[in-house]
This record gives sequence, C-alpha cells and structure tokens, in this order.
Amino acid sequence: MAEQTRALRVLLIPAVLLAVGVATACATGPVSDAKVVPWVEKAVAERQPTAADKRFDEIAWVTDVRTAIKLGKEHNRPIFYYHGDGRINTGRC
Repeated sequence: MAEQTRALRVLLIPAVLLAVGVATACATGPVSDAKVVPWVEKAVAERQPTAADKRFDEIAWVTDVRTAIKLGKEHNRPIFYYHGDGRINTGRC
C-alpha cells in the first residue's frame, strides 16, 4: 500500500504542477511580439561577455610554429606551444 501511495505522489505532483502552469499561461493570454522582442534583445545584451571575460581572445593564436616564432621575435614575447592529438580525455597533450 505504501508503494502505491508513493507512486501516486510521484505521478500526481508533476501533473498538478503542469496543470497549474498551463492554467496560468492561458489566463495571461498571448504575448505580443512588441513585448517579446525588446525583452529578448535586453536579455541577450545582458548576457554578452565582458571585456575581462574576453581577455582570452587577445592571445595571438596561430596554427603553425614558424608564424609563432616570427611573431615572438617581432614583439619580443615568448611562445607557448601546445600540441593535441584530439584525444583530450587521456590527460595527455
């Protein structure tokens, strides 16, 4: 009997929550594009990365060693060499 009650709760609670959500959405009616578009644009603008988050993009990434050495000499900067074989899950580079 306890298992049946538990199973009923597991099925009943989500169904009630779904019904309440649908009823609420239907009660408010459709939302016009005039309200949705500005909201989406504002949400997208708020979620754009900041300049501090984009510091990674300031690295002069190159795909070959010769270019890296040339740029390192021109700007008197060290180079960081990374080689991956495509199997990053092995923990080796």
